[in-house]
Amino acid sequence: MEGKSQNIKLYIVGNNPQQDIKALSSEDIVITGYVEDLTPYLLKARISVAPLRYGAGMKGKIGEALSFGLPVVTTPIGAEGMNIVHGVHALIAETKDEFVDYVIRLYSDRALWENLSINGKKLIENRYSPAVVRDILQKVFYGQ
Repeated sequence: MEGKSQNIKLYIVGNNPQQDIKALSSEDIVITGYVEDLTPYLLKARISVAPLRYGAGMKGKIGEALSFGLPVVTTPIGAEGMNIVHGVHALIAETKDEFVDYVIRLYSDRALWENLSINGKKLIENRYSPAVVRDILQKVFYGQ
């Protein structure tokens, strides 16, 4: 890929972006604000970038991206509580430099992209699909 000019766009999708995020808006960085449905963005994206610094429980945007087979680069906080294994289901960066390195690597390494795509999607299907959650809830509430 060296020497080639790439038309890479970063879409920052989320409700009420702060002013410092809005200030990043350019031809290559699109700030959408709130969107009703992430599907069109997930279908055209190559990777999902989730630099979460705080949060708890299952992270909706990460799970949704993985369910589409879209590889994710996130932080330990983003992966927390989701059974995500670094290098198997997603890439988990501890530092800003690592985060940047992982995004570049994932964007340019087809084999890594394909492995994370397959494994991330399987993780969501096997642990968080509606059928799996229904079975867990039935066991909790009805002992079945």
